[in-house]
Amino acid sequence: MSLRAAAPERFDVVVYGATPGGIAAAVAAARLGRSVGLCALEDHIGGIVSNGLTNADIGKRQAVGGLFYEFTRRVVRYYEQMDRDNPAQPNVKLCRDGYWYEANAAERIFHEMLGEQGGRVRLLLGKELRRARLRRGRLEEIEAGGTLLRASVFIDATYEGDLAAMAGAPFRTGRESRAEYDEPHAGRIYMKFGSTEPLPGSTGEADNATQGYCFRFHVTNDPRFRVPIEKPANYRRDDYGATLADIGTGKVTKFRQVIQVYAMPNGRFELNSDHPGPATGIPSESLDLTEDIWEWPTATPARRRELYERVRTHNVGLIWFLQNDPEVPEVVRADARQWGWHREEWPSNGHVPRQVYVRQGRRIVGEYILTERDGDVDPAMRRTRVRPDSIAVIEWPFDPHGHHKYDPRHPGVREGYFYVAHAPFQVPYGVLTPRKVDGLLVPVACSCSHVAYNALRMEPVFMALGEACGIAAHVAMARGVPVRRAPVDEIQTLLVERRGVITFDEELPFTDRAFASLQFLGARGLERGYRVDRRAPVTRAGGAERLGRVLGYAGKRFVLPGGEGAAPLTGRELGTWLRGAGYSSAAEGDGPLDLTGFAELVYAALRRG
Repeated sequence: MSLRAAAPERFDVVVYGATPGGIAAAVAAARLGRSVGLCALEDHIGGIVSNGLTNADIGKRQAVGGLFYEFTRRVVRYYEQMDRDNPAQPNVKLCRDGYWYEANAAERIFHEMLGEQGGRVRLLLGKELRRARLRRGRLEEIEAGGTLLRASVFIDATYEGDLAAMAGAPFRTGRESRAEYDEPHAGRIYMKFGSTEPLPGSTGEADNATQGYCFRFHVTNDPRFRVPIEKPANYRRDDYGATLADIGTGKVTKFRQVIQVYAMPNGRFELNSDHPGPATGIPSESLDLTEDIWEWPTATPARRRELYERVRTHNVGLIWFLQNDPEVPEVVRADARQWGWHREEWPSNGHVPRQVYVRQGRRIVGEYILTERDGDVDPAMRRTRVRPDSIAVIEWPFDPHGHHKYDPRHPGVREGYFYVAHAPFQVPYGVLTPRKVDGLLVPVACSCSHVAYNALRMEPVFMALGEACGIAAHVAMARGVPVRRAPVDEIQTLLVERRGVITFDEELPFTDRAFASLQFLGARGLERGYRVDRRAPVTRAGGAERLGRVLGYAGKRFVLPGGEGAAPLTGRELGTWLRGAGYSSAAEGDGPLDLTGFAELVYAALRRG
């Protein structure tokens, strides 16, 4: 079909990719009054979260708020309703305050969030992206499944960055070398899980290898719901030689030593690939399929369907192998046979997920490239670099999975797999804006090095970045500027006033009255470290130091007036300081200030300009 064959459907914002990040972008824009077309190749919404990744990868829960936090509150209410007549509250407990949930529950909640937007979001599912049309470097129109879509702003929320690539945005796949960004863990690498030191054989060389993909199955051991797992049609027993060797050594004696099993609400158990334990060195292989899927990021939809079947055969085959292979000891087979598909999950797809867990696809080259060095700590601030243009926070360790199949010459590790902790760090707006293409934001296949992406690539963060994109689209349209030039302070204001997180505070509740103030100023160096004592009294010297840092990021110089630095800072004096710095409408408070009162007065002044 020609792009001129039919009149385009027009929206303020078009989101391509109904992943959690895309859903968050659509909801955020719609809540600000924008019309949104949410378009996807798939015939369902929710990405991998509605396809099995149902325990949220977030270690420090104060690092992601906004729409993701709202999603977790909806999860809690869903299971409270389910358990309303059961005093033991089993499902409420298993949902772990809303951060663990069934796949079908997640999909239902996503539909609720979209459906509550007064008709401002239109779903366009089953639409394969065919082409993109730019005018003077600005993306103006796409064709998806024979439908023409035009918008002021486009958001690519696919895992692979398909729209960005089709529009001509530069991108990377594979791994950078250790030298390119001076990243200690870049390139080809062997490491013990949880260690920070590369092992012999780690060259740090760049390559185009892609980390392993797998399914996040839901299974049950309840006979009332258990569906037997059948041998795949294209079963390859040779895929499991390393697993059979682990069994032969006597190290593997049960199913959970090969595949991770998580107890979920309502009788589900989620499966995930496991990593070699640093002490045991097993499992040598698990559900992750490497090498065979390296082409996925840039493959066509038709080729990805073929690769989907290869991953499905490999993953289902491993479970069937453990349950049935005569060389697997009966004690292991019996333990594995307790599991079967849950008959109520994905019934139209043979009870297996409709999507592969694509841990990493393309990565655009944006106006800012996030790297491992963004996790470095500034000793003076006792935290990572202060980023006044932040729109999200990363706290998950650097966590890429294996890139090559198990090599017995490197026992106890898989090439490319490591898990390295770091301090929380801020994500600048520039990771969302691709070079060379205007009118486009990219919250999922965003601008990172390989190492940095593997701290960012978690669905809660994708939702935070998607929400920032939806808000940024609104701000850019309101201001009449390209999205790459949207004023970040206005985006941040709308984010934090919706409980979005742009700086990390270990103890700041999402319900705190001064949440927006402390987040906005925290992103500008309000306090050293990651713990803000909200009730701490503020002295004149302490207030001047903090105000100097905050205003410095606004390009203003502030010098403490004369007087006793140890004396309490009052609201009246702070108002005088702010007016002297150019904030003529700054209000005054009564009496001495604690840090909360200080933050509220300063934020109000900056908010009004």
